[in-house]
This record gives sequence, structure tokens and C-alpha cells, in this order.
Amino acid sequence: MSEDGGGVRLSKRVAELKACSRAEAERYIEGGWVSVNGEVVELPQHRVAETDTVAIAPDARALPLLPATVLWHKPAGVRCDIDQAPKTEWLGSAQRSPDDRSGQRLLLKHWAGLRCVAPLDTVASGLVVFSQSQPVQRHLVADAITVEHELWVDVNGPVGPEALAALQRQVRASVNRQNEAGTRLRVAAKGLRKGQLAAWCEAAGIRPDGVHRARLGRLALGTLAVGQWRLMMGYERF
Repeated sequence: MSEDGGGVRLSKRVAELKACSRAEAERYIEGGWVSVNGEVVELPQHRVAETDTVAIAPDARALPLLPATVLWHKPAGVRCDIDQAPKTEWLGSAQRSPDDRSGQRLLLKHWAGLRCVAPLDTVASGLVVFSQSQPVQRHLVADAITVEHELWVDVNGPVGPEALAALQRQVRASVNRQNEAGTRLRVAAKGLRKGQLAAWCEAAGIRPDGVHRARLGRLALGTLAVGQWRLMMGYERF
């Protein structure tokens, strides 16, 4: 039965089955622990009929959901701006990293207020962060000047010492070659804004073939493959 049909609210039925308060029943439902006729339903207002089978997972816990923070390996060519909500095709179940050790499902309630707090230029790839956590949002947006970005810049041909020095002056941070050929540079700078690295490279006479963000603060992209995502663990910090 749909939300608009007759019957009773799912939260009322769960409260009766668990002999718990309506608030606890809503936490069971929003936590993804309740199914109706074999399908998980996460909306407490969903209407159920007497003939519907409502089941609660044996290991269900009526705990408040903690705010979610999602780490995503953005492919090059995908536009993602500050404050933008993630698209479902970006954070679908098929794109979830097999290395995600959080044990937490990405639920409907997690999507509310989930927004991009660490965007990248459209042409760039690498670590992008979506969060509904106010402390994370504050740290990566309001206090962004304190957060270091590690980026790899690929160029077509070696970068000479003059261009490297010019980029160093622009960045006013760590710039070094990542390979002997000098075709990959590592740039580590705090408070990097979208589009800023491209402007620095242009001023230094460097034309990047590709830009990749490998780390943000203390969190590295790690084993996340292009297009994959994972939930940030409770002990991790930027």
C-alpha cells in the first residue's frame, strides 16, 4: 500500500509490533530495519493495510542515524559544485566501493542535507566530499583555508626549472616532481579554491593534461576506484 492509500501509518504498526514508542518505531523504519511484504520501507508515513506483512529485522536497533559523510572518486569531465546535492547515479549501490568498512547502508534520511563541501574543477578527477555533518561542513567550507589539498598535475612533456619555480611562487606551498621525466607534479596547498590551480598553472606557463586530487587534509583517496564511493568512518578526520 502506498503513502496515499488507506490503512495505518507504518510507524504505528511497528510501534504495536515492538511495543515501543512511535519515536522508536520511526528510528527502526528510517534505519532500514523494516520491510513491508518483503521490501524495505524507510518512510514512517507509509500506509499499510491489515493484510500487509510487516517484518522487523532480528538485529534491528532503534538508534538515531549519525550524519553521513561520503568520499567519492569523481571522474574527470563531471561537474560538481559547492553545495550541490549528489546525483543518485553517482552514489548508487553499484558504485559503492567493496572496501567500504562502515557497515552502514546509505539510507533515504542520509540524502537529506547531503551536499558537496569539497568540489573539484570539471576537468579534474579525484576526491570529492559530500556531507550532512555540520562539523565537517564547517571545517571544509568555513575553515577551508586550514585544509591542505594534495594534487597531482600531469603535463605533456617535462616541466623545466623556470616553470617549476614560477608555479612554486604562485602556489606558495609545496611543489615537486613526482617522476624522473618531470611529467607529473605534486602540489600541496592549503585553502585551495575551485579553479585556482588552473589559474596558477596558466600564470606559470604550464598546461596540465590532467589534474587529480589524491588527498584532502588527513584523508587520502586510497583504493577508491574512479566513480566509486564510500562512507567516512567514525574515527576518520580531515
